[in-house]
Amino acid sequence: MKLYSTLDREIVKIEPNKKGVITMYNCGPTVYFRMHLGNIRAYVNWDILHRALLYLGYKVERVMNITDVGHMTSQDDFGDDFGTDKMDRQAEREGLQPIDIANKYIDTVLDDYRKLNILAPNGKEIPAGMNFETVSEYGWTRATEYIEEMIEIVKKMEGRGYTYETKQAIYFDVTKVPDYNIFTGQDLSEKKIGVREEVGVDPEKRNPADFVLWMKKVGKYEDHIMNWSSPWGDGFPGWHIECSAMGTAILGESFDIHTGGIDHIPVHHSNERAQNIGAFGHPVVKYWIHNEWLVNKDNEKLSKSKGADTLPEVLELGYEAMDVRYLFLSVNYRAKMNFSIDALDGARNSRLALLKKIKELGSKVGKVLPAYVELFKKDLENNLNMSGVLALINELLKSDQKDEDKLATILDFDKVLALNLDSILNEEKGNGQVMDDRLDELLEKRLEAKRQKDYALADSVRDEIKELGYLVSDTPEGQVVSKI
Repeated sequence: MKLYSTLDREIVKIEPNKKGVITMYNCGPTVYFRMHLGNIRAYVNWDILHRALLYLGYKVERVMNITDVGHMTSQDDFGDDFGTDKMDRQAEREGLQPIDIANKYIDTVLDDYRKLNILAPNGKEIPAGMNFETVSEYGWTRATEYIEEMIEIVKKMEGRGYTYETKQAIYFDVTKVPDYNIFTGQDLSEKKIGVREEVGVDPEKRNPADFVLWMKKVGKYEDHIMNWSSPWGDGFPGWHIECSAMGTAILGESFDIHTGGIDHIPVHHSNERAQNIGAFGHPVVKYWIHNEWLVNKDNEKLSKSKGADTLPEVLELGYEAMDVRYLFLSVNYRAKMNFSIDALDGARNSRLALLKKIKELGSKVGKVLPAYVELFKKDLENNLNMSGVLALINELLKSDQKDEDKLATILDFDKVLALNLDSILNEEKGNGQVMDDRLDELLEKRLEAKRQKDYALADSVRDEIKELGYLVSDTPEGQVVSKI
């Protein structure tokens, strides 16, 4: 398996610490609101990675955190002062306790994951009806359940001379890590003052880039609802410490892969790496793997504050969850993706066209074709070349192989794609009807466009019809459709 390593700044061969076993930590959701599609893209990416590793024969030991405490806002989030706890803020808005907010939105995360066929961290499918009460059984780690581990790791850093204490907080001194800026090459003097954790600037803070490990229950945070006792007084953990604590608690002091979005690189992951060095005397993570943003029409990162769509909102428009999954897997995790309804339409049409072709293979399942499996594995190993995988499927469909063997091979590939391609064999309604419904919808749309003399739209719809495998032409009797 080869992936793009952020530290190496190139695609590298993944060589796990233990032969045949990949240990992986995924930065997970902060559960104070419903996930937007930008979040979801990342989790589809890492699900593809998880499934690909399993397909390639690795044993995968995977952890994903759930941030349910201590996640501060910045001005970019809400346009107000630095330092508002997201959990507290949302709790106040909804008239609930912070822990109830966390539980509520954990359930929405599980619902989205289930609809998108995203595996739980332990590699199992998420069962219907699962809720926040059982997430730990499936490999998720909640920050609130690892407070003691966070305190212990801060004590280790303190004992090794990497921290200092002020009246407000325990800070990590980044000047103690010579290569702190290895991810970005940014000079420490360029770091903004008071980023993410603090309201304004702690007058006792030594360096702008120093970050909070433990926030005391004083000043602005005197009435902070979620707090715990510690050697430094009552308070709560900083955001970065949870990943170091939970990752090492489960996977040990050295593990293979840590994933996250590119927005985590300059602050969160730089700080997490520094914490690991401070606590254990060496870097813990071997390969840092980051996904690019999902962007809007203005080429801006999608975020909650910019009103990005959620999965339920997309489904309400008539799309299926598998349309979203198809769209996200069709573009490499390292490429910035522009999200639009046109892009979603294209993904839906491509997926339905694929289902139609699979339907035409019949219902008899033959033998998996070894030659195509090898090509499939090469695409997976090549930095998750999923566009290559989709091209390979089209090549297979056009080949002179037996239909039943084509079907068996494509269904085998779906162990990684997870597009429910086998459902086409057993649907009582059948995808032929689904395809017919979509075709009728497009024909009516084209006819209305021609009535309105919107010929550009009519031509565009004709192209969509062609993607479904049909040609449409105009005759004195009306539109005539023929199969390609």
